[in-house]
Amino acid sequence: MKALGPNPFYHALALAWSDGIMTATEFAQLDALQTALGLSDSARAEIESKYEEALVANTAPKGESAESLVEWIDAVRALKSVHPDISSGLARRLGATALRAGIHPCGYIVAYDWMTHLGLDRPFAEGAWMVGGVAPALTAVPLALAPVAHTLNLLD
Repeated sequence: MKALGPNPFYHALALAWSDGIMTATEFAQLDALQTALGLSDSARAEIESKYEEALVANTAPKGESAESLVEWIDAVRALKSVHPDISSGLARRLGATALRAGIHPCGYIVAYDWMTHLGLDRPFAEGAWMVGGVAPALTAVPLALAPVAHTLNLLD
């Protein structure tokens, strides 16, 4: 899954607008994502405003389908609800995998920002810079981290 914006909520907006309309169900799903991410109302409004500007300018990215919104939000919520050792471990391994593949500073910055929104910036950075030793590589990328992995050129 390609990243459709600079952060997870913007990405979700792009998925929600895949068919050119936002339904009440999709709005409720975005509410659930906002809660999972711990995003304030003002931060959400700022992200939505940027996306709306892109819609008006006809430059807004759009996802594949509304079903991918449900799947992706469920994956993010699952990642946020597991024990912190598991989510942190996945983030650390993603950072280590990016380092092994050859991480570019621009890709690292974008990925780090994404991981910040997921609350996983520190373990991601630790993996990318081998803090505490070399973490094992990821053998499979969880859907919630797929946009970040794609940004890091870890997915085809």
